[in-house]
Amino acid sequence: MTLNDLYREMRVALEGSVDAAAIDRLTTEANRFASTVGWAEGVIDKDGRIAEAFDGLREMAQARFEQTRDSNSATLHDALAGLVLAIRTHDEDIDPSPDNDDQNHDT
Repeated sequence: MTLNDLYREMRVALEGSVDAAAIDRLTTEANRFASTVGWAEGVIDKDGRIAEAFDGLREMAQARFEQTRDSNSATLHDALAGLVLAIRTHDEDIDPSPDNDDQNHDT
């Protein structure tokens, strides 16, 4: 599964209903991507669009959970949050923000 596939399938799952096996597969894939982003040699998401797109899905999952109290939505929310955090953390570690850079070079 590619990252684009994961996005599409997560969106379908959040817009409809899916079985427990699909939820397990999607969370496993999201966790797999989150655990491997640290291996990337360079910045993954230069313009922030990837994290923003997956964060949008995370917000959808949260809203759906608040409406339905469906545990599948909560499970997808947590997997998406982990993926977004992994991407943002990796990219910040590879190419720190200007604010962090200024703090390190004021001496």
